[in-house]
Amino acid sequence: MEKTPLVFKTTHRIRFSDLDPYDHMRTAAYAAYFVDHRMEGLSDNIGWDLKAMEALPFMAWVRRIEIDFVRPALGDQKVTITSFVREFRGPDAHIECRMTDEGGKELAHCIMIVAYVDRATKRAADWTPDAMAQFYED
Repeated sequence: MEKTPLVFKTTHRIRFSDLDPYDHMRTAAYAAYFVDHRMEGLSDNIGWDLKAMEALPFMAWVRRIEIDFVRPALGDQKVTITSFVREFRGPDAHIECRMTDEGGKELAHCIMIVAYVDRATKRAADWTPDAMAQFYED
C-alpha cells in the first residue's frame, strides 16, 4: 500500500535584509528559507524542535540542495513553502520543496537531500524504519 507523505507548510514574509538592490530576494536567501521551513516543519508536525533533536540517536544534515528559480520573490512579499519527503535512498532523504506567492504562482522549487548521520559513529547510515515513518501520515 502506498504511503501518503506528510506535507509541511509554512508562510514567510520576505525580509528587507534578504533583498538585492533590485528588490529581489538574494539567491543565497532562498536556501535559508527552504532550510528554515524544514526545521519549522519538523517542530510543528513531528515535535522535533532543537531540544528534541539533540536527544535523537541521529543527526540530520543537509547534504545537497538544488534550487530552480522560476520568478523573483520581492521585498515584503508573503510566500508559502510546502515540502515532503519524496523518497528515502539509503542514508539520503530526498525532499521536494516549493515556494509560491499569495496567488499560488510558483517562485522557486528545490530538491533537498538530507543525510541521516548516526550520532555515535558520526557516519552516514541508512534511515531507520522508525525515523522514516515520522514523515508519512498515519
